[in-house]
Amino acid sequence: METVDGADVSVPRSLTVTRPPSPSPSFRTETYSIINWNADHYPFPSLEHTPRCGTSGRRTVTGYYSWASVDSQSGSGPSPLKPSRSLTLGIIPRIWDAIREGSPVRKGKRRTCLPSPSTWRDGIITDTEYIDYMNMPPLDGEEGELIDDEACYIDATRITGTDIVGLLPTEIALHLLSLLDLQAVLACLRVSRTWNRLCRDSSVWRSLFEQRQPDGWDVDLRRAPQARMSASKSWLPAPLELQWYDACRTRAELDRRWTSSEGAAAWQPKAQRLSGHLDSVYCLEFDSRRIITGSRDRTIKVWSLETGRCLATFRGHRGSVLCLKFDKDWDFPTGEEGDWDDETKWRHGFMVSGSSDCSVCVWDLCARTPEAGEDCQVRAEVVAVLRGHLGGVLDLRIDDKWVVSCSKDALIRVWDRRTLQLHCTFRGHDGPVNAIGLQGSRVASASGDGKMMLWDIGTKKLVHVFDGHDRGLACIEFRDDYIISGSNDCKIKVWQASTGACLRTIVGHDQLVRALTFDPRSGRLVSTSYDKTVKVWDWRTGKMLREYRNCHVGHIFDVKFDVRRIVSTGHDQKIIVLDFAEGLDVSMFV
Repeated sequence: METVDGADVSVPRSLTVTRPPSPSPSFRTETYSIINWNADHYPFPSLEHTPRCGTSGRRTVTGYYSWASVDSQSGSGPSPLKPSRSLTLGIIPRIWDAIREGSPVRKGKRRTCLPSPSTWRDGIITDTEYIDYMNMPPLDGEEGELIDDEACYIDATRITGTDIVGLLPTEIALHLLSLLDLQAVLACLRVSRTWNRLCRDSSVWRSLFEQRQPDGWDVDLRRAPQARMSASKSWLPAPLELQWYDACRTRAELDRRWTSSEGAAAWQPKAQRLSGHLDSVYCLEFDSRRIITGSRDRTIKVWSLETGRCLATFRGHRGSVLCLKFDKDWDFPTGEEGDWDDETKWRHGFMVSGSSDCSVCVWDLCARTPEAGEDCQVRAEVVAVLRGHLGGVLDLRIDDKWVVSCSKDALIRVWDRRTLQLHCTFRGHDGPVNAIGLQGSRVASASGDGKMMLWDIGTKKLVHVFDGHDRGLACIEFRDDYIISGSNDCKIKVWQASTGACLRTIVGHDQLVRALTFDPRSGRLVSTSYDKTVKVWDWRTGKMLREYRNCHVGHIFDVKFDVRRIVSTGHDQKIIVLDFAEGLDVSMFV
């Protein structure tokens, strides 16, 4: 039941609509409250006629209601109330003025679905008519507080849509865009034509590319494709400015191919098989142009990465070639004296190889820049033989200053690269030293006795002993402050060299982990095992990313990878190249 003009009016329940609660205002509303008004505090006589809401407009006054007077003590009968004139002329008129005027922004607009004028007939509602609170103007009937839905209204027409970035000088706009990440730049491409043009500027994409350098995104401008001048045999130099948009897109696609996506078919690399050795291939190294392998057939072979053709075969050992290392990309110009022969146009490099004949051969590698469509010419000759080990030389490492070798005789020998004189010998293992790692003046060694040791070349002393594998170690890789080892216990362990702590144990191979290599920046670790698999891991999380089975039909002895390839060798006399960059120009990526 509702009271209207002092009469009780019944509203059908099925036609009643409950008004949703109003939001809490962000300002004090006690002054404007008409529900919580206290008659004792604000006494004034009954107003015979009070403004009421009309319905022809959004907020118009079309009539008056009569207020029923209630005795403040008995609760019935009229009771004269004496209000303050300032209150009567101040609060109430202001409220109704606000209702009548509405928002200046929305003046002239009408709401739909409001009661018709006949609904409000002299302030009396019939039995079949009811108040639709859901569609009433926003005067809260439950709390009596004026909550206007336009109190915080912002006139959209006053927003001019000014393109602030477009008004900036081009250099400043490009600098601001270069601070964004990839997802933000891609979003900006869709804002407007001006933003699209700015976002496609090469400087923005160069900045995006450089942001990924910690993840291994790098370029070598010496490898940029060169163009031949017409009617001339000379080559134009590499471009000074790359198309960085294409570089970012290509590199992102290359990274995607290395990882398998859940719910999508993994991209399969192109496999190439190189044949030519007459026995097991024990070791390999490669750079951007060539692969060099050593075999049980006592030869060293050089292969073209471009065509897969064998470029040269070298002989210098009387036993199996078990390991080798060379200066990668030595035939790229560096500006240093002595690396270029003006008369013959050959560039000289450095290579060492270790054999079961207990010797280390030092080679002078030479290469000549090929003509268009030709393979690079390579030759080599032995310039020195390092002797001293009493067993087969199992692994080698080189840098600008040192040559380090390890052997079945449980010794590690350090040689001066410039003079080829023995600098020091490390003793401490109880079994063959199968692998070593070199980082600055520190040498890490892994032995069949199950121990891994860290040595200092400067002090010629043992620094730390790492103990954690259950069986003998077969391989090791030392980069930055991280050492990763593989063992006959089928496990791979990640160590921190400075503290000796084991950071992670990676499990997945079923047999001895024979070889591994990793990149600290990209997070990729590639390992191979006697279980005939090649696995790609994220060494920072231990998650396996890809697995390649049946690449070889026998044991796999060595594996290496770069930004675009995995190369492996094995007992089946084959060299397998898995290429992830088919159809992409990745010649400059390193």
